[in-house]
Amino acid sequence: MTGMAENISSNIRLRTPEGVEAIVMVEASTGNSLSKIIESILEIPCVTGANEVSGDIDAVVFVKASSIDELNGCVDLIRETKGISSTVTRIILSELYVEGKEEPPRDIQTMVMIVSSTGYYTSKVAQALLRNPAVKKIYEISGKHDIVAFIGARNIAELNTRLDELRKVEGVTKTITYVILK
Repeated sequence: MTGMAENISSNIRLRTPEGVEAIVMVEASTGNSLSKIIESILEIPCVTGANEVSGDIDAVVFVKASSIDELNGCVDLIRETKGISSTVTRIILSELYVEGKEEPPRDIQTMVMIVSSTGYYTSKVAQALLRNPAVKKIYEISGKHDIVAFIGARNIAELNTRLDELRKVEGVTKTITYVILK
């Protein structure tokens, strides 16, 4: 991802997107091959990545466009992909990451949607979450969730411990976890 990065503490960086970046959560119709759907989606020019996930959505798609109009057209192409039953789009407002942070375990990768409490600055909650060694990166997003965190763990027990740690961060009121399958 490109964009302007600025220091917000000694090693935490904040990157604001160039243009418009979004996460599109996709549900597939029953009886369709999710692998083939993702292959088709990855051919759309503004799509930068896609992963199959577990939970109430089937895939998460990363999109980069130069404008809202281009993003809208891209999301329309995703929706028109054979086998897609619905999509939900969240605009990425910023990305937080720790420069030089050791890569978290990759055995189990997850995407955690987080709602922060009213009265807390989302960026402060995001910075606190980023201190967890399992957190790879965080996006502040639009919509009913405020933050998306990508975390890694060696096994389910460690994942559960890391999720419990995230839930204890002051300002976190709700989490929804999606395990990245592919």
